[in-house]
Amino acid sequence: MFRSVGILFGIICLVAAVMGGSYLWDAYLIHPADEAESVVFEVGSGSSVEAIALKLESQDLITSTFFFKVYVKLSNNASSLQAGTFELMSGMNYRALVAELGHAEASESQVTIPEGFTVDQVGEVVIERFESVDEDSWNEIVGEQGRTMVAHSDVLSGVPRGQGLEGYLFPDTYRFRDDVNAKTVADTMVLTLKRRMAEGGVVIPSTLVFANGMTLHELLTLASIVQREALTTEDMRVVAGIFLTRLQIGMALQADSTVNYITGKKDAAVSLEDSRISSPYNTYTTLGLPPGPISNPGIDAIMSVLEPNETDYLYFLTDLSGVAHFATSFDQHIENKYKYLK
Repeated sequence: MFRSVGILFGIICLVAAVMGGSYLWDAYLIHPADEAESVVFEVGSGSSVEAIALKLESQDLITSTFFFKVYVKLSNNASSLQAGTFELMSGMNYRALVAELGHAEASESQVTIPEGFTVDQVGEVVIERFESVDEDSWNEIVGEQGRTMVAHSDVLSGVPRGQGLEGYLFPDTYRFRDDVNAKTVADTMVLTLKRRMAEGGVVIPSTLVFANGMTLHELLTLASIVQREALTTEDMRVVAGIFLTRLQIGMALQADSTVNYITGKKDAAVSLEDSRISSPYNTYTTLGLPPGPISNPGIDAIMSVLEPNETDYLYFLTDLSGVAHFATSFDQHIENKYKYLK
């Protein structure tokens, strides 16, 4: 009997030794072979150690879910495992695996915002690209409350009551983490507006009033109209000069783009009916600037308002191919309409 017990004990010790050796090998000593290829491994948000272990085994990255879980438990690393996308290699020991899984490199995506997009259009692009941003959170951050929620309050302190971030989201190419939120996107775009203006040699005054007497909000409002009315940098400077002259002499801006902002249309020339719409954004019926920007202008449109071309032109139109035609008189402008828009 004692002999049987001794044999059984010896077997248990042998098994324990083999298992212990196997554990130590897998946990600390094994290394990927020279020809080993990397494997893309994804950990979902909220994944348990059990789920991670099973997935590692299914992708042939470990041979024992039990030993992996033992290692995570003994090393007290359960809370360090992160969600994300990782590049692992077959043959990595548990210590190396856990180290990699504890340092997730967040995946990023690139998004390009074209010049002249409205906040709604920007939102459509952002929401389509990033699942972490939804329509409600976007509308909240770009709405009236956004001017107090976004970090760059020095730039947004001049936004009038009732206005949101239209005009302040600088169009550019950005890279954001795939789990980015709406506030971070807006923060970054407003900061980029400030930075890009500084790079162009324009420091936004602390008073938010520029040397030409325009506030930052007024500047962005006119720039947003210029952005929608002209295509080239040279045309923008001429168009900006025409609008500034009209403002000085008390003449209506009569910008089709402001009417399109109301109707949502993209007409090259608005209808008589639309031009009579009652709205503070209708620059056919309302003198001066509209209450706020109608799009988010790029740096060329912004600089065109600060550095316009002085001409004798008082009228202009843009034909269907995007070419601007200028006129010094109303009669000449009518001739251009018949010539280029009929």
